[in-house]
Amino acid sequence: MVEKLSIEEAVEALNDEDASNRKLAIKSLERVNDERIVEPLIEATKDDNAQVRFGAAEILGDIGDSAVDKLIEEFNKESGSNKRFLTVALQKTGSEKAIDSFAEALSDEDFGVRKVAVRALGELRAKDKIDAIAECINDEDGGVRTAAIFALGDIASEESIKIIKDARRREKDKDFKKYCNKAIKKAEKIIKSGGKIKISKGQPMSTIKEMEKTDIEAAIKAYEVHVKEGSTSDAPYKRLATLYRKTNDYDNEVRILKIAIETLSKEKPEKEAWFKKRLDKMI
Repeated sequence: MVEKLSIEEAVEALNDEDASNRKLAIKSLERVNDERIVEPLIEATKDDNAQVRFGAAEILGDIGDSAVDKLIEEFNKESGSNKRFLTVALQKTGSEKAIDSFAEALSDEDFGVRKVAVRALGELRAKDKIDAIAECINDEDGGVRTAAIFALGDIASEESIKIIKDARRREKDKDFKKYCNKAIKKAEKIIKSGGKIKISKGQPMSTIKEMEKTDIEAAIKAYEVHVKEGSTSDAPYKRLATLYRKTNDYDNEVRILKIAIETLSKEKPEKEAWFKKRLDKMI
């Protein structure tokens, strides 16, 4: 097993020409909360390697408040692909300080930036930005349009529901209409609860599934967010069990199967059979 680097060694390794050393640096800095690593990680969000970029964004998001100001400063300077993983990092902090920056980013040239920014505004329930979010329904990118619909669902107001319904009425695409229905249902549920329902920080399953093609480790982390939130859908558990099998990670596969059985047996008993059968074959 490869030993982790010290903070000083990891920061230095982030500039190494060998991508494997930069990946090791990211691995070594996971769960480290130290202001010394913020700026080097901000630079790493622009790395040539996708795993390094995503890993740096994840760590910055976990650091949270102490990274927010520097993240916003850099975020406001950048545009295009260099801004994409800064957007992910800033979204993950969940800081309301970033609301104005996210709103400005809705006109960014990069569709990935626009998609994450509009989704973040929904998660932050930035009701004063509802007009800007609604504009994204007309975006040229389908992913941004869908993210805008879900963001309006998160806003969960009578106004946001009306905007979704209007968009649904104009749209011919069946999948888009389906997303509108989901967003409306979620908004109505949030309103009924008095705003007490917690908004998921998990990325859409379709996004993570696409991520599997280029970065399995990143996909695993993204699915684990759904597990941590106690998802009652069997999908993230199935994908994780499959990916842990693919990476020969027996312990984590067993862990996920057990969590799935425990969770689904309470919420959706009909869905637990697949996991029980798989676990029985392993132990």
